[in-house]
Amino acid sequence: MLTSMLLHTYLAAEILGPLLASFLIINSVLLLGRIIPLLDILLGFGITLPDFIRICAYITPQLFLFSLPMATMMGVIIGFTRLTNDNEIMALKTSGVGLYRMLPPVLLITLLMAACTGLFSIKLIPAGNQAMEKLLLHLAKEKIDQGLREKRFSENLGKVVLYIDRIDPRSREWHGVYVSDMRQGKMKMPTTIMAETGSLAVDVEKLSITLNLVNGNLHRTQGENSQDASFGQYTLNLPLPQHSNLQAVSSAKKNLNQTQLLQRATELGINTDKGINLLVEYHLRLALAAGCMILGLLGLPLGLLAAPGRRALGLPLGILLFVAYYVAITAGKIASESHMLPVAPAVWLPNLLFAGLAVHLLRRSAHEVTALYLDRIATLGHGFVELGRRLLPFLSSRRPRAAEPEPLHGNPHDKIFHQPGCRFYDPGISPIIFVDHHAALTAGYEPCRLCRADDRPDQQRTAL
Repeated sequence: MLTSMLLHTYLAAEILGPLLASFLIINSVLLLGRIIPLLDILLGFGITLPDFIRICAYITPQLFLFSLPMATMMGVIIGFTRLTNDNEIMALKTSGVGLYRMLPPVLLITLLMAACTGLFSIKLIPAGNQAMEKLLLHLAKEKIDQGLREKRFSENLGKVVLYIDRIDPRSREWHGVYVSDMRQGKMKMPTTIMAETGSLAVDVEKLSITLNLVNGNLHRTQGENSQDASFGQYTLNLPLPQHSNLQAVSSAKKNLNQTQLLQRATELGINTDKGINLLVEYHLRLALAAGCMILGLLGLPLGLLAAPGRRALGLPLGILLFVAYYVAITAGKIASESHMLPVAPAVWLPNLLFAGLAVHLLRRSAHEVTALYLDRIATLGHGFVELGRRLLPFLSSRRPRAAEPEPLHGNPHDKIFHQPGCRFYDPGISPIIFVDHHAALTAGYEPCRLCRADDRPDQQRTAL
């Protein structure tokens, strides 16, 4: 019993080291890829460091859905590859320790990682998405609020212009509010509103910021038609500030938990496109959690493919199988959304196939039977990579180089620039170099008469 505990602890330690390292590296890369598309929004809000940390915390559960399965697989492969290369697996087998006695720590680790993946997928991702929306909405509200000044017209609300006579410094309530709404919505009429007081509010469900006005008058006009009305309370949806496209950040189905997904799918109809889309999301969350365990178990026979003095095949094969798994998951998702297959079989079929492959490889490894087709696949993959390395320099040298455009030259005395082909194009007389027309115009230079004529549209030149 003690010997088995020592063996299992040792194997678990060998797996957990590379697993954690892979997890950190993969998450760092994925986090950068997720943050970069949001930089425009985040910089537009001018967020502080604590808010940035909160946003990263809300994003990370989505990354764990992919990084945990891959890190689990890589950890098992790297751990057993190291043991195989150092002849420790051979020593264990010589001592009477078979593959099935090494399996419990792998099962335990993969089961724990699958449970963590399920927790992130089912609970934390919806909660993180909802918290992300609320935070960005409140940041947008603060940006609008901070951009408003007493006795000044606003400039950051698009076609809605705000003027506030006085702002209460404590409650931030507005007094003497003037609103000009030129968006021309359903009424197709510009609107002018004057109210005694007003305030901002956030509507998280509708992803909007509203302006609540109290005691005022509303005036709409279009040509000879006009409309006047008095109100005690009026609500106006404000456009979000520039760089705050929250619809690009949020996804309605990602914010729902499992129970809500089923309820919403039932309400919409399980055979409708929207209902099927929600059911696919429901099954995907569970299937990806189970897939984490399956991929981890696949790593054990792949790690045993290594041998002293032999090229390690487990890692490239593991990456190949990981990509193939997610391609199969995506194909099943598309098949179900296209009504080609029922949702549950389409989403869970890749798990069944890869689980069968894992059991097959484990049995062959336990009976010391090498899966020759894995060696052939890996050798073929290495051959393609090597062929690509050799062909790349040859293809690059044969590719015709794109002709670099000649620069524009400007004369600093008369502030005139000439483009290539102009008869006055002389670098000696016009020594100032510009990359393109925009750079020259920005610097205050104008094209010469001939260059200006060449830049006209074909229709104008034909008319001339």
